[in-house]
Amino acid sequence: MRRTTTTATAALVLVPLLVGTGGSPALAADSGDVAVTNTETVQARLSATGAFQGARVYEQLALTGHGTATIENPVSTDGLRNLDGFGGYTVVDGKLVSTLAVDGERRERTLSTYDKDLPLTVEVTYTFDGEPVQPGAVIGKTGTLGVHYKVTNVTGKTQDVTYDDGTGTMATASAETVIPMIGQLVTVLPSSFTDVRSDEAGIAGDGRGGTRMQFQMTLFPPIGSPTAEFGYTAQVSHAVVPKATLTSMPVSPLEYPSFKGGAASYQAGAQKGVDLTGAGIKLDDSVLRLHDGSAQLLAGLLQLRDGATKLSAGLNETAVPGADELATGLNNVAAPGALSLADGARRIDEGVAEMRGKAPALIDGLAQVDGGLAQVDAGLVKLYGDIGTLPAQAKALHDGIASLQAATATLAAGVDQVRQGVAGAAASASTLSAGSVTLGNKLNAGVDALTQLRAGMNPAYLAQYDAVLAQLAAGVPVLTDTTVPTTIAGGTAALSVGLAGAAGNLTKIECGLSSASLPGVCDSTKPGVLQGLAGVDAGITALVNGVVTKVQAAVGDADDTKADVTLRGGIHSLQAGTDELSAGGERLSSGLAQLGDGAGDLHDGAGRLATGIAKAAAGSQRLSDGLGTAADGSTQLSDGLVTASEGAPKLVDGTQQLSDEGTSQVVVSGQGTAEDFGVKYAVLSAGAERAQTEGMAYGAPDGAVGSTAYSIEIAGVDGTGASSVGRLILAIVLFAGGIGLATLARRRFV
Repeated sequence: MRRTTTTATAALVLVPLLVGTGGSPALAADSGDVAVTNTETVQARLSATGAFQGARVYEQLALTGHGTATIENPVSTDGLRNLDGFGGYTVVDGKLVSTLAVDGERRERTLSTYDKDLPLTVEVTYTFDGEPVQPGAVIGKTGTLGVHYKVTNVTGKTQDVTYDDGTGTMATASAETVIPMIGQLVTVLPSSFTDVRSDEAGIAGDGRGGTRMQFQMTLFPPIGSPTAEFGYTAQVSHAVVPKATLTSMPVSPLEYPSFKGGAASYQAGAQKGVDLTGAGIKLDDSVLRLHDGSAQLLAGLLQLRDGATKLSAGLNETAVPGADELATGLNNVAAPGALSLADGARRIDEGVAEMRGKAPALIDGLAQVDGGLAQVDAGLVKLYGDIGTLPAQAKALHDGIASLQAATATLAAGVDQVRQGVAGAAASASTLSAGSVTLGNKLNAGVDALTQLRAGMNPAYLAQYDAVLAQLAAGVPVLTDTTVPTTIAGGTAALSVGLAGAAGNLTKIECGLSSASLPGVCDSTKPGVLQGLAGVDAGITALVNGVVTKVQAAVGDADDTKADVTLRGGIHSLQAGTDELSAGGERLSSGLAQLGDGAGDLHDGAGRLATGIAKAAAGSQRLSDGLGTAADGSTQLSDGLVTASEGAPKLVDGTQQLSDEGTSQVVVSGQGTAEDFGVKYAVLSAGAERAQTEGMAYGAPDGAVGSTAYSIEIAGVDGTGASSVGRLILAIVLFAGGIGLATLARRRFV
């Protein structure tokens, strides 16, 4: 009857949780229309410290409609039995297969042993008057009792999530995701608990003098945390440890009413970060263009300033004095020189005739030079092709590095598995040590109880009774002494410490293999072996590509000229020059003949030149007067440009400062916002997907709507267990004594 009451209570508690996951049921029918809904309710039992003691799972199929449906429902087959009758089941590959006729509504229920790991772990610790104690040690005492619960969602795994980094690129980040779980823990404290205090609980009376405490849990990030810790303290008399009930279920944070508003806020925050980054990039680009324009303006002003300075100096220091010298030179030098020009023209004609005789030899030499340049160009073509084969020769190095990277990654994965196994073994050893101490304390209490009964024993059996008590008492330190490694408690405690240290060393090895293997644990600034191999591979690629690129760039292509600053470009320009020289040689011969004819004309023009020089002398004086006025204006222009060029650098520096300290920081801030909110929303989305695909303990039939809820009972301690053990030991002793009396009587009367 007590078990039935517990089951009914758990079902009532889970009702509001299950309603939150409802949806439109799917159709799964052989004939007619039948809607199928599958609910799984896992009931687990934990000790007062949170140690797992067992669990079972209730499966219910709710069918509505009219027709016949064949259903294959994944279930736990361990201890499977029918709750609606005595009929058997057909199980195929872990699925309960049944064909059901439905006319309106129908329910099918089963019960079996839950054979999987719970998605939540619970750790309960106790203090009494501020000192840590085991739960059984507070029974019957008076003082201050503290109870602390730690509930952890252990479905976490690391996976890659994507988000918009604000520049239009989908970035990838490694994040820890869990199956999103919510729940509540309820415990009712008896009336002997007073001055009850808690920073996390909702506290109310239970209507019978007790205190009802309710703790709410959101066991997934970023809205909550995979771990929830809470508890209470109370003044107690005749202390007991109250039991507690934890109910939980998976939810989709994108659809569950209590969380979809928060998920939408993270999505909106990510979009605002993207928008802010885009606007910041456009603004920063505009500022940088303004900076470049200011720099060009400054360069132009500096060139104008320097040109105006040179113009002023040239006019004042050169042009004006030069005009005076021009007038003197025209009269005193140019006119007499014109007379000497005719005689020089005759000598020019004689020299031109001699040059025409040597021109053919020059043309032959240029042909030989052109042939040599063609051979050099062919050699450069071969060098260009040979250097291009270098990347193929480096492939063997890349393949070797890739093999080392794969082997290192495999080794890191193996180390991670060993580390997790060692850490789990350390926790198990610690739990075993605590359990041994608890059993030893109970055994000691039983020995005390048996010792008190000794006074009433028949003296004839005292020796046998004392021997049994001595054997029982000798077992107490073996179970409770944690300081001696040879005892059960001490050995398991020492084993736990050793395994924990081994796990820490394995963590260091794993980080040494790859600094990215344990995010948040490994120092990402210290590259591991994997990161080092990646750097070597990139370095080889850069080296090979750099050599090929630089050599081929220096050699050049078939259409290069000297303007391309390449070897072949220089050769091509030399070849073009020799061709032009050869053609020019022919023209030189023809031109020399024409030059001889023009020498005669030069004498006639010399007379006309003298007349023109006299006229130029008069004009040169007017030029000198005008240049003086221009010199004064150029000085004023130079002074104005100096002032302008001194103010222009402030504009350049100001635009650069605006970019560095203003607009570029807007981009940085936007990208940070986009990443922060983007990764968090991506984690929520990944969690929603896991809730959809991994949320059920065993899964629903194809085409059916399914949900899973967990009801976890945490045992209390009220002292009745120890009394039962004492009575059991007493019964064993009395039974043994009865056997002795019967034997004695049989010997007496036989």
